[in-house]
Amino acid sequence: MTPIGTIDQRPTVLIVDDEAAPRAALSQILKQDFNILTAENGNHALAVINDHGVDLMTLDLKLPDSSGSDILKEIKRTHREIEVIMVTAYGTLQSAMDCVRHGAAGFLLKPFNASELLSISLQTSHKKQRLDMLRRAMVEEKALWQPDPVCTEAWQALMGRYAQQVKSGLLQISSRETTSPLIQLISDLLEARDRHLVNHGNRVSFYATLVANHLQLTLTEQQHLALGALAHDLDLISGDSTPLLPHDTDRSCHHPDVGARIGRAIGLPPEAVQVIALHHERWDGTGYPFGLGEERIPYLARLVALAQKFDELTAEYPGAVPLPMKKALALIESQSGTAFEPSLVEVFCRTIREQPPQK
Repeated sequence: MTPIGTIDQRPTVLIVDDEAAPRAALSQILKQDFNILTAENGNHALAVINDHGVDLMTLDLKLPDSSGSDILKEIKRTHREIEVIMVTAYGTLQSAMDCVRHGAAGFLLKPFNASELLSISLQTSHKKQRLDMLRRAMVEEKALWQPDPVCTEAWQALMGRYAQQVKSGLLQISSRETTSPLIQLISDLLEARDRHLVNHGNRVSFYATLVANHLQLTLTEQQHLALGALAHDLDLISGDSTPLLPHDTDRSCHHPDVGARIGRAIGLPPEAVQVIALHHERWDGTGYPFGLGEERIPYLARLVALAQKFDELTAEYPGAVPLPMKKALALIESQSGTAFEPSLVEVFCRTIREQPPQK
């Protein structure tokens, strides 16, 4: 219990379940580390969110008035900063994947293990603190988007605060995570702007490194490729309050020079910065920002251009209809020699076709 006269700085969790017993069990497990609010259905949950500040939710997948997945979508549409953990007795792999795709931070099955529930709740709360810190900085600190040397100084200062808070335990990075602090920072920056950006970056990095396994790239080149692919849309974290999505292809929406400047400021290797700066170039020289063509485009940037185009065509984004893999690859092959390097198109399409179908 918080002593009288002190401010309770614990995060607030909203427990949404139509059964009293699970609500009580969840409350008992979380009450020491969180302020607790409860709701017995989806409409009640939305009302609570609108009336109170909520950091984290545990959300039952089956509710009497609506599905938990529908409530999740609505929350991510109107309160995207709230982190949601799905809790259900009826989960399947597909339902878990669907919830994660729509923005859930985690998925737990009933009967849940108390220590596992507390662990994932604390990890998710720490993640929200990291994202909130970055969101504030990206809005309030205009120097982050200025030309050098102002930009670099601002990013170095932000990185220092980020690292110090992680070190002090205020914004702990999960002990389960084995990624480098730089990859964690890039992922957090993208997600702080919009979860579609970090999901897109992760998929593009996956596709690019998958193809790289069939090419004669050194380990260092593969590491630079993975970093550059993850960070290729860093320019989209800047700008006004309307998040841009990866399929926004209007050139006026993209500022590769800004992304490259951010990449240099946070310490990405030059090869990864080149990917950010030049993945919009085309093999026939009609791309941007410099109109480079053929071998003048760095090899890693040529590969990331292919991977990001494939994801644009096949992934689910608001307002976009994904293409089946077969049609997407056919479209990419039709642009061999114009948008993309012919030899890379051949390796990329063959590699993707060789992957086992998703179940």
